[in-house]
Amino acid sequence: MNINKQLVAGIFSLALPLAGWAHNHGNLDLQHGWIKQPVPGTMMTGGFVTITNNGMHDEQLLSASSNIAKHTELHTMVMVDGVMKMRKIAAGLALPAGETLNLKPGGNHIMFIGLKSMLMAGDKQTITFTFKQAGEVKHTFMVHKPQAAKMHSQDGHDHDDN
Repeated sequence: MNINKQLVAGIFSLALPLAGWAHNHGNLDLQHGWIKQPVPGTMMTGGFVTITNNGMHDEQLLSASSNIAKHTELHTMVMVDGVMKMRKIAAGLALPAGETLNLKPGGNHIMFIGLKSMLMAGDKQTITFTFKQAGEVKHTFMVHKPQAAKMHSQDGHDHDDN
């Protein structure tokens, strides 16, 4: 009977690494997910997160989705005729092995367009990311007031808005 337990333990020890490899999202580390509380009367806002690829293979963030808005898109900021404008990123964002992708104010970010309800500071929302290799990965975001969101973006940490 002791041999059977060892055999079962051996099979599980071999299967667990394969299960992690098959899902591959274990190589992605998502941190500091936050959404800027929208200004009253507006129906859009931005979301921000830091994603690190701890794997040995390049990855690509293809899209983001949520149930909080009619459209959830990856956006970038570009200069057009001396004016900074937002543009949808249709091709996704590269995430090379060992690198970090920062979705942040003033740069690449998530845009929530056509909000379905008002988001309030302290609310938690789940955002789903689709990666080329890892597939769907969910991450919980916290809504911050605009002033708190500004402080959050400067040092990457959450702050109380006192």
